[in-house]
Amino acid sequence: MKDKWEHRVIKLTEPTRIVDYIGEAFHMLGSRTAARKAIAEGRITLNGNKVYPSDTIKENDRIVLTGTGISKAKKFDFDIEVVFEDDYMILVNKPAGIAVNGDRNKTVENALARIGRSNAEDALPRPVAVHRLDVPTKGLVLLAKTKKALIRLSSAFENNEVDKQYYAVVHGIPPENGVIKKPVEGKPSETHFFLERTVKSRVFEHLSLVRLKPITGRTHQLRKHMVGIGHLVVGDKLYAKEVNTILGKGLFLGACKITFRHPITDKNVSYSINPPNRFFRLLDREESRF
Repeated sequence: MKDKWEHRVIKLTEPTRIVDYIGEAFHMLGSRTAARKAIAEGRITLNGNKVYPSDTIKENDRIVLTGTGISKAKKFDFDIEVVFEDDYMILVNKPAGIAVNGDRNKTVENALARIGRSNAEDALPRPVAVHRLDVPTKGLVLLAKTKKALIRLSSAFENNEVDKQYYAVVHGIPPENGVIKKPVEGKPSETHFFLERTVKSRVFEHLSLVRLKPITGRTHQLRKHMVGIGHLVVGDKLYAKEVNTILGKGLFLGACKITFRHPITDKNVSYSINPPNRFFRLLDREESRF
């Protein structure tokens, strides 16, 4: 029997095409290209019916994905730091500048294909990511090594049962803490933020280190939410507009902590890494100029 994943649309604030939605509903798809391919192959149904990429969805719709669609990995010889690994999952520290997955060569999934199959009976042919980070974002990415782990971890992310924390350097001085509830691409979205440090800057007036906790996981959610309250993430040329930011040094956003239930043992586990050193070098340098 083919594997099946089911998703129920809970709430939308505006009409949304199914091809733009299912990449987040089913993380193993990884990209809009993969979503279109799954639809074209007939692996996606909407309320039991065949769908087309332009079809729109509404609250309470039932979307089903059949089959993993896991393709053979492309060759990408690249070393990635492994934070944790067992027979069921692998957690890595993704460098900035490479994608997690998708229809390209330079991805985390392709770089990890060489580690070999799990010893578990339901081993996948290669590790499959259960969530994504933006290409310019550095930090923790979790991949499943078995079918059961893939199903359970994907479900945990979909149901917001995974606690994620990020650090970012932003322009200006945000409040000490706050909650941002603003839809992203028509979907309810929520981010909690906490101010950790602020320094004066001769060029940018002030820069601040913030800790970010996304409750939902929308595309570019943290970047959109922070710029939406007037605090652009440093180096974010996509959303800078008229804001003078630092270009050529990358995006100052990193995924640094993840807490979830192990997909097999059901034990609560938590892993963390330090924010990138360049975050502190930037703040120290700006502060030293005064």
